[in-house]
Amino acid sequence: MDARSAFEDGCPKCSQSTAAETFDVVETIARCRECGHWQAPVADGGGVSQPISVNFPELPELGQPLTWLPSWLVPKSERRQQLLSSAIVVMVLMAGVTGALAASPLLETTPTATEAAADSEWEEYESIVIFRNDDIQPWYSTEEMRAVDGVFIDEEVPVTLGIIPNPGGDLPITDDEDTCEYLGSLEADHPGQFEMSLHGYTHEEKTDFYGGSEFGGVPYETQAEWLAEGEELLGQCVESPSKTFVPPMNTYDENTAELLAEEEYTVVSGGDWFTDGYYDVDEDEYYFEAGGMLHVPENQAFEDWGAYDGTGEVPFEDTETLTGAFDETHADNGVHVQMIHYQYFTSEERLDQLRDLIQHMKATDDVGFMTLEQLSKGLENGTVERTDDGWRVLEPIEHTSAEDEETLEDELARAPAEDDR
Repeated sequence: MDARSAFEDGCPKCSQSTAAETFDVVETIARCRECGHWQAPVADGGGVSQPISVNFPELPELGQPLTWLPSWLVPKSERRQQLLSSAIVVMVLMAGVTGALAASPLLETTPTATEAAADSEWEEYESIVIFRNDDIQPWYSTEEMRAVDGVFIDEEVPVTLGIIPNPGGDLPITDDEDTCEYLGSLEADHPGQFEMSLHGYTHEEKTDFYGGSEFGGVPYETQAEWLAEGEELLGQCVESPSKTFVPPMNTYDENTAELLAEEEYTVVSGGDWFTDGYYDVDEDEYYFEAGGMLHVPENQAFEDWGAYDGTGEVPFEDTETLTGAFDETHADNGVHVQMIHYQYFTSEERLDQLRDLIQHMKATDDVGFMTLEQLSKGLENGTVERTDDGWRVLEPIEHTSAEDEETLEDELARAPAEDDR
């Protein structure tokens, strides 16, 4: 009887159905996916099948008669028998060595999270830089999207992607398989570099709250519905959606913050012009907590919206303005959140301006790059710390910010203290 037949009337342990989606068959072993019970094939005698017994002959000693070989294979002369005996011993030994070498890669195990983090160490930075790339959406400026992502890949700089799950309410991102597959490839090929965050739901202006908002000024229950629907779509599109919320138009309200906290989001990132007014925070507060949420607003746009007249290409700020804004944040030991919109990088010249800004930042001493998620998790679990003159970060941040609590405790204990460095 084979293993599959043992499940004909349901799992013997939990009685679950034997439909294809409820159990696995691996070679001769069947396993219930609901309870984990497994079943090996039963022999005709009624018991569990036993391995076939195989008797291996002992290796001959030099000069020993080859009595275990068929007589027609045994040479007539004693000298040739000795040579054959020696050859057999050598071949068996070589086969054993070759087999061991071939099997050794199979015995190698993938390093555990703790082992991979063995080289973690504290690094000190004067400022933190976060890039936030908004408006990722289905069937939209895909060439520009890949080109901008290519800049971050080439420069080895992480970025938070703000993904719109259902633009206009009738274009679910899950319908665009190519974009979802592409985003999945970023996650797989560049782990820790591209954060997949939720950028609203439909990205429509629903109210005139603070000049226009999708979530601000909307009842809590409605916001909850939109958030849940957006989460579901994003979760079906990418492998690891983060718990970062980027509100469209950079605006949201106290209901939004309360809802996000209830749904265990770790950070919300609007605009500093909005948070300065709505939350009455000081201009030099680069992040703050309110309503149970960490707020990390963007403080510099790449686009010069004040100069845009509604026609033609959206103009960019000049490079001096962009680098100057970063320099001010760096001198203040702050968090510089640089907002960009990939769809406006329509030429190599515009891509070069992004490269120039990144390279200026990298050329500045002691600058740490991370995503919004990495900052929020790091502040929460202690792998990112504010100091009197900057920051301490347990690097690599893409690893330590994703650790489970028990492993992190071990890492924090193992990492050298500042006085020991």
